[in-house]
Amino acid sequence: MSGAKLLAVALAIAFVAGCGDDSSPAPATTPDAPLTVRERRAVDRSVTAIRAYCREVARYLARGGRAPAQDAALAAARRIAAIARRRPEAAYEGSQTARGLAGALAEDLEGTNCSGLLVAELERGL
Repeated sequence: MSGAKLLAVALAIAFVAGCGDDSSPAPATTPDAPLTVRERRAVDRSVTAIRAYCREVARYLARGGRAPAQDAALAAARRIAAIARRRPEAAYEGSQTARGLAGALAEDLEGTNCSGLLVAELERGL
């Protein structure tokens, strides 16, 4: 083999051997721990408050009378969004995460007559 061919083969072998990453593999990411008992209770109470408010809105729209106060539901949506921002990947229920809950709840409320403001607050957690 001529010197040029030998050099070309050696360079090709060196090039192939040099390909790849010598750095250590990135550590596997671990999912957030599930919501704490306190966080879970706060989220459960918040979901209940939002659903109760939406039922009141539906009754109000059907029967008239005095419009329901939105303060408790708004505070509930803000609590869910805050937890979803702080711990987005924390398990809430089954495979649903805190962020997933905020998104699912916002999606459920979209297109209803409940409250666009609640949807906007929940979407802040996404």
